[in-house]
Amino acid sequence: MELQENLNTFQSNNVQICAISYDPVEVLQTFSEKHGITYPLLSDTRSDIIRKFGILNTLVPEDHAWYGVPFPGTYIVDENGKVTDTSFYANHGVRDSIPRMLSEHLHISPDGRVVQKLENDTLTATAELSAGSVRRGQIQTFTLEIETRNGRHLHAKPLPEGYLPTELSSDLIEDVAFGEVEYPPGQPFRLEALGETLHIYKEHLTLKASVKNLRREPFTLVAHLHYQACDDRECHLPDHLRFEIPVSYLENA
Repeated sequence: MELQENLNTFQSNNVQICAISYDPVEVLQTFSEKHGITYPLLSDTRSDIIRKFGILNTLVPEDHAWYGVPFPGTYIVDENGKVTDTSFYANHGVRDSIPRMLSEHLHISPDGRVVQKLENDTLTATAELSAGSVRRGQIQTFTLEIETRNGRHLHAKPLPEGYLPTELSSDLIEDVAFGEVEYPPGQPFRLEALGETLHIYKEHLTLKASVKNLRREPFTLVAHLHYQACDDRECHLPDHLRFEIPVSYLENA
């Protein structure tokens, strides 16, 4: 369903899509007609293509009814037929959302993103979730873009004792997992007066974390940015920004 919902975005960016399943043609035709699917659905009842891509679930015995079911996932193939990226999970109930794949794997900005922007004397911070709606078992991406201002910088790890690093966290939500935050390496910054070398973020910083949803109802993602800003003369008091991203819920097909 998500592929169909985002079909115009794919087509406007010259991306062709299709789905491969071990289901017979009759089953795919019924599904296609019921849900208005207009992109190709390919039947691979003997799992020949599934085997060639190396995604046959060999953990299922051959005499089991689920034998032939592939690991759920996506291949991205260029115009020469070369696989350029993949997205796979061992759990059949978990997979990347299409907006996450558009932004993370194809570098296309999807429609329907939820964005919150906060500003102060130190920085401009823009928080974004890859989609404003989520289905159960989907993984989205939370992104925080930070631009420092007025010649100030933020601390990065590793740091000597007594300095506060830049940290992103989230409030706990039942059945929603906020993944490990990706922190880029900081730039070395020498404090000659103290004889110390710090690591800093200057001008621009991007932080990302996955958000896995197993809920069956809407929720609000609350994220926190803790930081301490410094300039060439002094360090300012530690500060904190709070972001609230509302997320609606959609049922799976």
